[in-house]
Amino acid sequence: MKASIFFLFYFLIASALAATIAFPLFQAFGNDAYKFESWVTRSALLFLILGLIPSIKYLKLSLDSIGHNVATKSASKQITIGFVIGLIILSVVIASLLVLDVRVISTDIHLTFKLILKALLAGIVVAFIEETLFRGLFFTLTKKWHNATVAVLVSSFFYASLHFIKPLEHIDQNLLTFSSGFEVIFNAFKAFPQLHLDDFFALFVVGVLLALVRLRTQSLTYCIGLHASWVFLIKICKELTDSNKTSDWAFLTGHYDGIIGVMSFAWLALLAIAYAYFIIAVPRQPNH
Repeated sequence: MKASIFFLFYFLIASALAATIAFPLFQAFGNDAYKFESWVTRSALLFLILGLIPSIKYLKLSLDSIGHNVATKSASKQITIGFVIGLIILSVVIASLLVLDVRVISTDIHLTFKLILKALLAGIVVAFIEETLFRGLFFTLTKKWHNATVAVLVSSFFYASLHFIKPLEHIDQNLLTFSSGFEVIFNAFKAFPQLHLDDFFALFVVGVLLALVRLRTQSLTYCIGLHASWVFLIKICKELTDSNKTSDWAFLTGHYDGIIGVMSFAWLALLAIAYAYFIIAVPRQPNH
């Protein structure tokens, strides 16, 4: 499949470039605050973002065509609406986990303005980057080369997969060489087969729902709002609650972050099916 091959090479090229520059960067600017693996993974993320520029130009796309096509004022409104809806959607999962004692309120709760601001900023940044990449470039290209159904599935597969490509084996920072960056990348990809299916399918259905919103609205604004709210709420939840591994329902959260898992998969899959039916039953009227 043309789209899958393109995306695979896109990831591999970004990873190779990151592995190449990580060692000299770490030698020049590294410190104990950030381990070498972080330099490699953050460099890879940087190249994934920078790769958008030549890709859009080479493939004769534009920011409008990949979903950044709403005026600033309207975009802010739509992102806010998406954010509120996203909070409601994920709150159902979190509330259920609390009721079932899968997550319990921490004894030392500190909900501060700094925490809220930090979680909000993280949500917006992560959402903007990942939506531009997956529901923007990847979705647009797959739909152009194949069809809408393939675009939803392929963009969601790569979105979910990326979350499990991360180093599980750490290397000795006292024995670093130029090839150490490639070792980190190899370890990261080697971790992918060890993923847990419940975690993968939970993230996959997140991608599906976001891709369906992208398909319906023909824009990234609502997707960014939804995505940002989920990152925001997960970060807040992880700070204010703890996982209860002794709960009879602990299996509902999987192994990824203590929140997503079987329950989130079932809930979001239900929403995605309902939304897909809405798309089919009530086609979007073209703008005049």
